[in-house]
Amino acid sequence: MRWTLPIAALLVASFAQAGDAPPPGKGGYPMDANKDGFVTREEAKDYPMLSAQFDAADANKDGKLDGAEMNAHREAMHGQMRAHGEERWKAADTDGDAAISRDEAKVAMPRLAAEFDRLDANADGKVTRDEMRAVRSQRQDRPARSE
Repeated sequence: MRWTLPIAALLVASFAQAGDAPPPGKGGYPMDANKDGFVTREEAKDYPMLSAQFDAADANKDGKLDGAEMNAHREAMHGQMRAHGEERWKAADTDGDAAISRDEAKVAMPRLAAEFDRLDANADGKVTRDEMRAVRSQRQDRPARSE
C-alpha cells in the first residue's frame, strides 16, 4: 500500500505528458519494429507482459503506445516488481530483523541462498537490503558484454 501514492503520482505525471510523443524513430524501444516512435498492438504481441496490458497502457486509446505511455507502463511495472520483491523479502525474513539469514534464504529464496557468500558483503551471516542494492548497483555500472 505504501507504493500506491508514488505510483499513482508517476502515472498522473506520465499521462499528463502523453501528448508529447517522441518524433518518429526516436522511441528506441526494441518492439517498435518499424521505428516510427510508436508501438502498436501488433508490434507488442511478441512481448507477453506488454501485450497483456496493452489496453491499460494505451492511455489515450489510439491503438498505439507513444513514448510517454511506454514510460508510464515501464514505471508501473517497476512499481509492481518492487512491491512483489518487498512482499517476498518480508515473507522470507521470518525473524523480522530486516535481513535474510542463510537459513531463511534456503527456505524462501533459493537463488539468494546459492549466491549467499557473494551477497553477504560484510560476512555477518545475513544479507541486508543495502547489500542487495550494492550488488545491483555494481551490476548496472558494468559495461555491457559484447558477443
